[in-house]
Amino acid sequence: MWTQLITWWNDNIRDRPYRPGSQIGDYEIVNVLGIGSYGIAYLGTHTPTGNHVVLKQVKPSLRGTAKGEAMQAYEQQVLSTLSHPQVPRWLDSFRYKKDSFLVMTYFEGPTLEELLFDHHIVVDEQICVRLMRQIGELVAYLHKQKLIHRDVRIPNVIWQNNTPYLIDFGLARFVGDKPTYAADDLDAYPLEKQLKRAVAPSSDLYALGHFFLFMLYSGYTANENEPERSWEEELSLSPALHQMIRRLLQLDQPYENVHEWLPELDTLLYMYDNPNHEERAEHAQ
Repeated sequence: MWTQLITWWNDNIRDRPYRPGSQIGDYEIVNVLGIGSYGIAYLGTHTPTGNHVVLKQVKPSLRGTAKGEAMQAYEQQVLSTLSHPQVPRWLDSFRYKKDSFLVMTYFEGPTLEELLFDHHIVVDEQICVRLMRQIGELVAYLHKQKLIHRDVRIPNVIWQNNTPYLIDFGLARFVGDKPTYAADDLDAYPLEKQLKRAVAPSSDLYALGHFFLFMLYSGYTANENEPERSWEEELSLSPALHQMIRRLLQLDQPYENVHEWLPELDTLLYMYDNPNHEERAEHAQ
């Protein structure tokens, strides 16, 4: 009962977000963008310039804990090392009263989660592969910086002018750093979470496999009279894409790194753009 009371108090009283219009230092809160396990994200306005920014506040209930300011300081370190137009930049860090804030660039536009579930867009195989190629380039950039995102999901990709923007680096870790603040390894976690949270390229590749499935299911209509089946039974995919997703999900020989995967996407795109290529090649022989 006591644990339930503490949870209720934190959720409803202690971790209540700032109201729109609140002035927090040099920033005015416009609205709440989201509330996660560790922090609260706001759309804010930098009062001196009028620019929109994202402010991330450590939840008050986590002040002084390993999942509080320490995680925020690590995210600042991550963002301050990155310089790419499609990922956020660190702009500022400050304290307001007892609260700790991180400020970063704001990308306007819907997330792919919103496009799929609110706007009901349908993505066919060819469009999906083209989109994944763009996202793959962002992941390749991060891996070149020895950084693993560990949270490449449809809510964390903003789509603007046919361009993806990868956000939310709260779980990102540099290769060589331990995967959690509480333990040196992930042995205590279920296998799937170990795959998702490993500080290795395999983690992001595994996430990209699930990303593929969410996009491809946009064109699937379930038959209520049939039992639920696996994605391999429900989705009609080309053999090459089917095999690619199996490798991303580590059901078959996994890719060693993102640079092994990207050329296979290029091969698929070439096949889509040149559907008669194989037929012409066979005829020439």
